[in-house]
Amino acid sequence: MNLKQRSIIVGALLGAGLGALGGYLFTRGVEMPGNEQGEEEVSLQALPPGELVKIFIAIMGVLRGVAELGERV
Repeated sequence: MNLKQRSIIVGALLGAGLGALGGYLFTRGVEMPGNEQGEEEVSLQALPPGELVKIFIAIMGVLRGVAELGERV
């Protein structure tokens, strides 16, 4: 297994782990006691478009940082 294959596998595992952690933290915030809206189901339609844009920009910033880190090594 060469370096490129190992990097892809490690990146996929880290991405899956961070995605699972993000989902856990999101649902924990929805289930907190002070956040009783009477709705049991959460969908992307419930999020304001501005928040989705902020999340997308943050993810792109992290990916850009990782790409720059790879260029420096």
